[in-house]
Amino acid sequence: AEVSTQSTGSPVQTMKAVKNEVELQGMRDCHVRDGAALCEYFHWLETTDQSPLDEVDGADQAEKFRSAQDLYVSLSFDTISSSGPNGAVIHYKPEKGSCRPIDRSMVYLCDSGAQYRDGTTDVTRTIHMGTPTERQRECFTRVLMGHIDLAMAVFPPNTKGTCLDCLARRPLWSVGLNYQHGTGHGVGSFLNVHEGPCRIAAGSRMTKHEMGLRKGMILSDEPGYYEAGEYGIRIESLVEVVETEVGPEDGRFLTFRPVTMAPIDLGLVVKEMMSRDQVTWLNKYHAEVREKVLALWESQEKGEELKQWLINQTREI
Repeated sequence: AEVSTQSTGSPVQTMKAVKNEVELQGMRDCHVRDGAALCEYFHWLETTDQSPLDEVDGADQAEKFRSAQDLYVSLSFDTISSSGPNGAVIHYKPEKGSCRPIDRSMVYLCDSGAQYRDGTTDVTRTIHMGTPTERQRECFTRVLMGHIDLAMAVFPPNTKGTCLDCLARRPLWSVGLNYQHGTGHGVGSFLNVHEGPCRIAAGSRMTKHEMGLRKGMILSDEPGYYEAGEYGIRIESLVEVVETEVGPEDGRFLTFRPVTMAPIDLGLVVKEMMSRDQVTWLNKYHAEVREKVLALWESQEKGEELKQWLINQTREI
């Protein structure tokens, strides 16, 4: 007898991808603690007199700040702590003996995350502790504009992420720039930091089992730009798929709400390049980061200097 087979996605994947309210609240909560730890790391990086200080030292220090947070279990992946040209290596892993010192006169990219009992984090921030070039600021701002444009997208339920990918690339594409990786991946709840079946990637990367976006999913929003041999730029936050108030009652359109709570380096931002809506989004995001992280630090009795650092990092532009 002839046997026919059918290949389909696992129902377990769907259950993991669409979080319930307990999982969603856990993700929101752990990202405040994780963002606070990342803020402590960047403040330490800017103020420490430790010398020499290399990329591995930085990664180890970031882990120390995270491990002090409630419900911390482990890192969610090896920290990508990359200074200058190493930032242009997309999946770089620093190792003692071959890594670079962290140079305050160069772009520094840190892609890191942790597993907490209530959720999983994955965040990339790119900073400059000296004076960036105009080219670096322009490229950073274009990456940021794409990050925000994707975050502000409004779309029907079950839209595939591959249909949204170009929103994050448009500010780069318009001047002939691009990046050679996907724009977003699903993230598990105290599970895999890269998890299907939802994703945001170029159309050529679309997979047969890619799942349309639904309320309750968590994905990354992470455009970048890489100048080989010079520097790398990536801005990654996790976002929650939430309902809007537009569209039919039985199928409200969806958008993204940031879950990651960590400031974006304003010293690399060229405000004049951005639209009014993009500036408003950034100011609103920074106000939320400031409010939530400061509230946590109040309960942890953190020092005034650290709080003032965060207030400056999240100032309105």
